[in-house]
Amino acid sequence: MGEGQDVILLHPTPVHHAFWFPVAEILAQRYRVIMPDLRGHGQSEAGDGPITVEKLGEDAERLMNELDISKALFAGCSIGGYTLYELWRRMPQRILALAFCCCKPQSDTEANRAMRQNWINDIQLHGTGDFIEQMLNSLIGPTTRRRLPQKVGEAREMMQSILPSSVIAVQQGLAGRPDSVATAKTIRVPSCVVAAAEDSGSTVEDMKLLAETIRNGGYGADFHVLHDAGHYAPWEQPETVGPILRRFFDSVVG
Repeated sequence: MGEGQDVILLHPTPVHHAFWFPVAEILAQRYRVIMPDLRGHGQSEAGDGPITVEKLGEDAERLMNELDISKALFAGCSIGGYTLYELWRRMPQRILALAFCCCKPQSDTEANRAMRQNWINDIQLHGTGDFIEQMLNSLIGPTTRRRLPQKVGEAREMMQSILPSSVIAVQQGLAGRPDSVATAKTIRVPSCVVAAAEDSGSTVEDMKLLAETIRNGGYGADFHVLHDAGHYAPWEQPETVGPILRRFFDSVVG
């Protein structure tokens, strides 16, 4: 979508690339916006075994090679943001800027891992129905659910397209993802950090830690807080997040 410097947007789970459409329309006024389906989501196959950030990073690098992209601007939300840490570890020379949305650098706690295992057990027995309803309640902020109920329906439709086996593989991969606080200390490109006050998974404090860690490493990091959005902040408030990312990428490209 669009023309210009390449921007790659990585979506959260268990939705697909359409998560980014409203934001992409804003960015596409100046940039070529690329929105892949992450492994196991949308039209992308899951492959074998857990869907790890290492595999997602490899997929993104392969996509850049296939599209003949030498360097790109990146934004990611949730698992898409966790993949940005992996991309920095994997190919920092191909990254012009990083925008992290609701994707804390810390690895899962033991309680988080236990919760994911409970979800896996339930999905194996009953499918994804209950899991999806839990995700709609926990990933979309209460303000959005109240003000824009149609957003819930649209997100549900995206979530229902993912196979139970892929959901399980994603949860296995997320439970084993590495801690990225040390990685954040090494980031040496312009960065933007977006937090949401109604996000209980990657809290404002978590995201503030990320911004401060990048700054302490010697590089600047913009920090923004959306006070009435949840974990799906770019989807819930594209009219806010889109301009934030547009201004940030413009400041990098010039």
